[in-house]
Amino acid sequence: MKYQKTLLLIALTILSSRSLCQDALFTQFNYSPLYLNPAFTGCGKNNLRISGLTKMQWFNLYKPYKYFNGAVDRSIYDDNLRNIVNLGLAVNHASKGYLRNTNISGILGRSFGTNSSNCSNWFLSMALQAGITLGSVNNNDFVFIDQLDQNGITGSPSQVDLFVNGTNKKYFDMSAGFVYTRNDFMIGGAVHHINEPYVSFNGKPENGRLPKKITTHMSILYENDILKLKPTIIAQIQGESRVLIGGILISFNEYPIELGCWYRNNSGLSNNNAFSVGFTWKWGQNKTGYTPTNEYSTKAGLSYDAEIIKPGLYTTHGSLELGLQRDIIINNDIKCPTASSGICSYRFPWEFF
Repeated sequence: MKYQKTLLLIALTILSSRSLCQDALFTQFNYSPLYLNPAFTGCGKNNLRISGLTKMQWFNLYKPYKYFNGAVDRSIYDDNLRNIVNLGLAVNHASKGYLRNTNISGILGRSFGTNSSNCSNWFLSMALQAGITLGSVNNNDFVFIDQLDQNGITGSPSQVDLFVNGTNKKYFDMSAGFVYTRNDFMIGGAVHHINEPYVSFNGKPENGRLPKKITTHMSILYENDILKLKPTIIAQIQGESRVLIGGILISFNEYPIELGCWYRNNSGLSNNNAFSVGFTWKWGQNKTGYTPTNEYSTKAGLSYDAEIIKPGLYTTHGSLELGLQRDIIINNDIKCPTASSGICSYRFPWEFF
């Protein structure tokens, strides 16, 4: 059984080889807003937000791909309730069988839309992100051609000298983004890996750089007395990969639950289509720092992805994600940046998630 699963890992690694130098795709982007776009830094429902999201991809593999994103961000306002700065700290970890990467980065941003006691009908946030990625590779997880015979894996050590530059690597990485809201509409964009860092361990192929990831996203908010509908479309380009994600979040006003349904297509990965469903439970209802209504301060969500073409669900058994987010008011005196009315005429980005 272990031998069969090892061969399955090799086959799926070959099938997804073009994805190994690309970023992970999270279904529950609402639990990793800073991962989607650094401009979401400081745009939580309170002035401090803690979020985390973990994913197990293709858990039928002998060693499934595992991803984690954790972040903390806060916004700082002056006495006139104008934004001074948005600060964030993010940690991303990826374990793809034999390859492990950990990125630690800081984010610096600023929000606009208020001026003393006045409030615009639009909101704009921009941010820059910079950090260090530590990469490592485990030789013991590789099976080379000289370790195979007609009976399978021999167990003998390989004589292949693949990692001529060593099995550890670190590199500097930069990203930037913006988010703009007006009435019930939000649009944003981000560019990750602006400097296209060199990530190759063996110097081959000649172009061993991590491609830029360009992300655009658009959301709409519709609400009535019963529920809130939050449809979102996300498009990403990274190297040969072309990803389109579309779906909706459904929140119920009288119940602390939220449902999600998504479809993803990656035309650059052999038409890797997937359907996703998610469930979120909320608790800790309190007044927020920026709106006069009560909102839940903590939420946890679980989602499941099912591949429908290549690699199929029978082969992979799908993917699971678990997310957690908490919003905290540091200063109880903070209030919505309209000062006099206490009601902003624009939507905050968190309202679309």
